[in-house]
Amino acid sequence: MNFPHRHSPALLLAAALLTLAGGAHAQDAPAQADPARSGPAQTDDKAAAPPVTPPVTPPVTPATAPIPPIPYAGKIVSATGALPEKLAIFADCDDGRARIPGQVDADSYRVDLPPAVLCHVNLGEAEWASDSQPVFDASSAIPQTMLVYPTQVPEPDIARELIAMGAQDRLLRQAWAGGERSAALQKKMAAEDRVRQRRLRQIVTTKGWPAISMVGAEAANEAWLLAQHCPPAQLKHWAVFMRAAANRHEIKLANLATSLDRVRVNEKRPQIYGTQYHTRKDGKIQFYRIEDIANIDRRRLEMGMSSFAYLQEQLAKPPAAPAPSPSPASPPPGSPTPPTATSP
Repeated sequence: MNFPHRHSPALLLAAALLTLAGGAHAQDAPAQADPARSGPAQTDDKAAAPPVTPPVTPPVTPATAPIPPIPYAGKIVSATGALPEKLAIFADCDDGRARIPGQVDADSYRVDLPPAVLCHVNLGEAEWASDSQPVFDASSAIPQTMLVYPTQVPEPDIARELIAMGAQDRLLRQAWAGGERSAALQKKMAAEDRVRQRRLRQIVTTKGWPAISMVGAEAANEAWLLAQHCPPAQLKHWAVFMRAAANRHEIKLANLATSLDRVRVNEKRPQIYGTQYHTRKDGKIQFYRIEDIANIDRRRLEMGMSSFAYLQEQLAKPPAAPAPSPSPASPPPGSPTPPTATSP
């Protein structure tokens, strides 16, 4: 009679432990690919594919809203006392944009200008003209009353003479500003200045101050330029005529402001509008004393001028060409003055 083989409990426990250890080892071992199902196995010399990065969408920048134009509106007066039936107003700006048309309504004008851009406002039509009005920044400019006058001025011969004399004055001072500081040029400038000043005195004595409606805007501006190079006493005398012309809108207010400053500087008094300066030996601009400089912008804007900061910015730029305008302060009679840029 055969009996089944009996194992001891110790042997059965050892066998169970061996079976568990084998199962754990099989789980830790790397899985083997089945060639029949997955194809050839990958080799170690093949680089793994880089992870796919989703495309980054740039943030959407909101469109900048266009800066709206600023209305520049003022009054119109006529040199004859009667306004023409039709007038056109427009502005040309230095940023290259197309000419900006405006509107004229009876004795008022309006043109919408971009801020922080130098624009020139012009008023007139075929038989009427005005002096161009510079607007340095429409956001702060004070609109000026604009005078219109017939293009057929009553003194055309004097107008042509003044324009020619202004060109001669400018030519010599451009040579001086360009570096030709010879004694011969200095002597020639002083001699020709005296001739032009004598002729200007004759015109003023016989015809009155060359107002815009008498000789036109260009010739009136040249008459003012010639006056800046006269002896201090003569300029002070003519400043009275300029004030009277300004009351009738017959002279550019910025020109009057410059003359008044020159008179004060000649008398060793502080200037009012900050138009007078000189160039130091180191090439930097030095302004003569200014009265109540805290309120200088208010005074300049009332005269149709730029802010004082704008003037300083323009003077800090290297000059593109010799400036064709009056010098900061008149020297003793008989000696020429180096030209500087007209203050905007």
